[in-house]
Amino acid sequence: MLRWMPNRARKWQGLPKFQEAPRRRKIGTILKLAGVSCVLLGLAWTLCYLYFDRAELAAPFAGVMAVGVLAVLSSRRADGTSLLIVAHGVFVSVVGVAIIDAPIAWVPRSGHMFLLPLAAGAAFTFDARERYGSLVFPLACLATFAAFAIGALDFLAPGTSPPLEVRVWGARSNTILAMTLLAAIFAIYRVDIGNRLRLERELVRAVRNREIEVHYQPQVRGNGVVTGVEALVRWRRPSGDLLPPGAFIAQAEESGAIRDIGLDVLRQACELLAQWSSQSETRNLRVAVNISPIQLLDDSFVAAISAVIRDAGVNPALIELELTESALSAETAETIEKMKALEVLGVTWALDDFGTGFSGLSTLRTLPVRKLKIDRNFVDEATTQERAQHLLGKIVEISQVMGMSALAEGVETAAQRDLLMGLGCDHFQGYLFATPMPKDALEQWINARVELSLLD
Repeated sequence: MLRWMPNRARKWQGLPKFQEAPRRRKIGTILKLAGVSCVLLGLAWTLCYLYFDRAELAAPFAGVMAVGVLAVLSSRRADGTSLLIVAHGVFVSVVGVAIIDAPIAWVPRSGHMFLLPLAAGAAFTFDARERYGSLVFPLACLATFAAFAIGALDFLAPGTSPPLEVRVWGARSNTILAMTLLAAIFAIYRVDIGNRLRLERELVRAVRNREIEVHYQPQVRGNGVVTGVEALVRWRRPSGDLLPPGAFIAQAEESGAIRDIGLDVLRQACELLAQWSSQSETRNLRVAVNISPIQLLDDSFVAAISAVIRDAGVNPALIELELTESALSAETAETIEKMKALEVLGVTWALDDFGTGFSGLSTLRTLPVRKLKIDRNFVDEATTQERAQHLLGKIVEISQVMGMSALAEGVETAAQRDLLMGLGCDHFQGYLFATPMPKDALEQWINARVELSLLD
């Protein structure tokens, strides 16, 4: 299964917590760098001003230290939200320091220099699709830097100023430290680019060398009857390491390798269907395969999918293609046309992570979708939050009114299953029933269930 939004990484792998991805490592490194720098810088200047008996000037640097501590603590989570919060904290702290750092005599302002590494760090760390963090915020930093540099904000400076000897030393040290931080961020970025280019080359090789591995997670009814499985993609490196999607899908999408990976997952799913077709207990089971928005943008998408299914000689009606709501945010008319073209072939469509994207009911009505997959977040929250339970019930109701089936993802407890069944949902996927497993293990799991049913 392929996922392309950051919050889908957990589902990609079928794991409660996914392994650390390159983006998380990069964010963690940037947060640690910012945190240590803020703590040390804030502490040094606080002690300096207290030594000169200027406690009023030491106060802003207490805020700098607080932001530094927050950054160090946030580096453990290393997510985009933490990065954005810390970035704004650093921005406010730097602006506060720069305001009291108005130029005097022959001593220039220097506090605003830290806006440069802040802008570079945000631009390099946030994903290009996160336009605020990767574009708007860095431009705001640069604009503020320019305003301080030309003296446009000098009128904000208070009447008091640090001692002249401190200002002279500070102007030099701040400039050196700011440029050192900027150089460090460029070094991190260069290493990251090198890793991404290497990963891109390896991904191209991975499909050719059949290193893409598919695991399967069963989908079941409330009575325990298995209806099918969902394909979950993995990458088996030559070293033997098995990488989860969070470690390579984002780069595969950016490089375009996702097209080949997606088709390879579909080929393996079709091979499984072909194998199942000769067995009475599995010949009617379905396989769900996710489709990337990048694949949908390809002019040859319909032809490529059709060719894989035709070459495998399997029943297209047993293939369910999953599309996330986010894929409908652009080129909707063209997307619907391609979906309908494959529906004519016999393939069915499911709308994945329903309730978290952009599609309204008017759009949903025009889609050739036969199943709504309820996002795991609704399932997680429904047992403890009445509002989430109400939303969950409405989603099930929508599926029923529109003649679609509803499947709840991420069902991990009997309480969640019972709640969903009470709301009218009777199709599940999650750890309560089975974990994702390789094809051989899946065969053993199915055979064991068949034996149990015979004993009953």
